[in-house]
Amino acid sequence: MNSLKPFLILIALAFLMPWLVLIVYPSARLKAYVTEVAYAKEDDTKDAVFPTGRSYLVAGARVYAANGCAYCHTQMIRPTYAGADRWRSGWSGREEDGLARETLPFDFLGERYAYLGVQRNGPDLSNVGHRIKEAKWHYDHLYNPRKVVAGSIMPAFTNLFTTRPVVGQVSELAVDVVDRGGSQYEVVPSGEAKALVGYLLGMKKDQKVPKSIVAK
Repeated sequence: MNSLKPFLILIALAFLMPWLVLIVYPSARLKAYVTEVAYAKEDDTKDAVFPTGRSYLVAGARVYAANGCAYCHTQMIRPTYAGADRWRSGWSGREEDGLARETLPFDFLGERYAYLGVQRNGPDLSNVGHRIKEAKWHYDHLYNPRKVVAGSIMPAFTNLFTTRPVVGQVSELAVDVVDRGGSQYEVVPSGEAKALVGYLLGMKKDQKVPKSIVAK
């Protein structure tokens, strides 16, 4: 009987600690953010550009969702106690400008859905717009991931591209050129691909926030 009591206490702690760390603490922080924004002093927020929202990238967000990108990529820089995201180069934003930080609830203001993601088979995309600034890189990567990143497990999204005859010069956006019966055809991004890449290039969730929120 005496040995059973410590065992039951350990079992209770095993359930209690994750509940406190994963539910109670984040919930308390979220409430603190809401309170700070609602009652922040003018001097604290006048130079802030937070939150900005990305409602102008709705079309790209739809393509992102339709192609299941959120299954393999997250858009959430976890606080240090929950992971090592802040230690990964470029993941949490612009270190050189002192803006690198974890994701905040208001980063998703202006977006209909918060694509936090399911798992990380690929890198987090919260600040991919800072890490990779070339649209052509994204087009090549979407069309043939392993040509750009050796060993990539990302599927090729060839459905986002269209093939057309080459007229004059090959397009600068062409990701491939093929010969068919002696004629050249180029593979170029469709409107959906352009919308998705625009969405990725706009992925910058490290904007300046009020000091009171940063301090939390």
